[in-house]
Amino acid sequence: KQWYQRRVRGDGLGEEDGGGWDVEDDIDLPPDLDIAVTQVTGTSYVPPAIGTSTAKRWTDNSQFAVDHLMGGSVDSAMRLLDDQIGVVDFNPYKSLFMEVMGRGAVCLPGLPCQAPIMAYPPRTLNDNSPKTTLPRKYQKLTDLVEQLQVGYQLTTQGKFSEAAIKFHSILLAVPLLIVESKEELNEAQQLIGICREYVLGLQMEIARKELPRRTVDDQIRICELAAYFTHCNLQPVHLILVLRSAAQLFYKLKNFKTAASFARRLLDCGPKQDLATTMRKIIAACEKNPVDEHKLQYDQHNPFVLCARSYLPIYRGKAVEKCPLCTASYLPEHKGSVCTVCKVSEVGKETIGLRIFPGQFR
Repeated sequence: KQWYQRRVRGDGLGEEDGGGWDVEDDIDLPPDLDIAVTQVTGTSYVPPAIGTSTAKRWTDNSQFAVDHLMGGSVDSAMRLLDDQIGVVDFNPYKSLFMEVMGRGAVCLPGLPCQAPIMAYPPRTLNDNSPKTTLPRKYQKLTDLVEQLQVGYQLTTQGKFSEAAIKFHSILLAVPLLIVESKEELNEAQQLIGICREYVLGLQMEIARKELPRRTVDDQIRICELAAYFTHCNLQPVHLILVLRSAAQLFYKLKNFKTAASFARRLLDCGPKQDLATTMRKIIAACEKNPVDEHKLQYDQHNPFVLCARSYLPIYRGKAVEKCPLCTASYLPEHKGSVCTVCKVSEVGKETIGLRIFPGQFR
């Protein structure tokens, strides 16, 4: 049986011990021979070249980061966001990137036991040219404006943590917009400013509520943060609430002069009758002794911007660094750090600026 298996396998058929295949290999051939290579023709098959996918065409035709994400090109989208708005930490963008990529294609069921068909909806139905095709828009500016109203409602209800998360999500979504006019571009930039003011103010208010109240220095710091919050650009209904809190805190600290100024600012906002009456009483009480008992790092008559990391005022004429996305202000020592407002961009980084309007590339 073993002999039979060896014969079936052909063991030993490759041995040349008999010498019958001896061939002389040292042939003296001229070195200048030019041999043309003949190609096989006739029935030979040449496969076609690999074409360009629709998703790849989107990335080739567009300079918008959102179009690159719709085409599944995360690396190029990250490079664009880095060049345009200085994004260096993409962790907060992860869920948003996944959502955008999921909307770039649709899956159509095919025949049973067959793979589904992938379709890539274009921005315009009649645009079939490979050189101009682009993906459909991920989101409109009006969608973010509607979400802004939700953030306002959460702020009014005192849900500061949830409101800050909502405003932050809107802020991150603006660079993934594509607008059609300069007016919409200006509105998008205004939207960034609104979200910056609310995120900064709400973060500061959350930090203020977590501070201890044991010493006078603790009370002074609490009043400083309350005063800084009144300089955030808020809606009138929210500014009234902030001014009321500041006026009461400063009155308890016996800084009557500053407390009266907050009360007057509140009356200028047109509050309800009962609140207006309370503020007039505070003003009347403060005018009996219009002095500040404690010195604070706060000068309401000297214009300033607020450092978004240290929560200290940066008065006009002092050096300041900016976030390239949300334009939050920082003291010079915080240059190179990640912005605490948008949480994605590098403070003080040189960039080309936000690009969400086609006219910006002309």
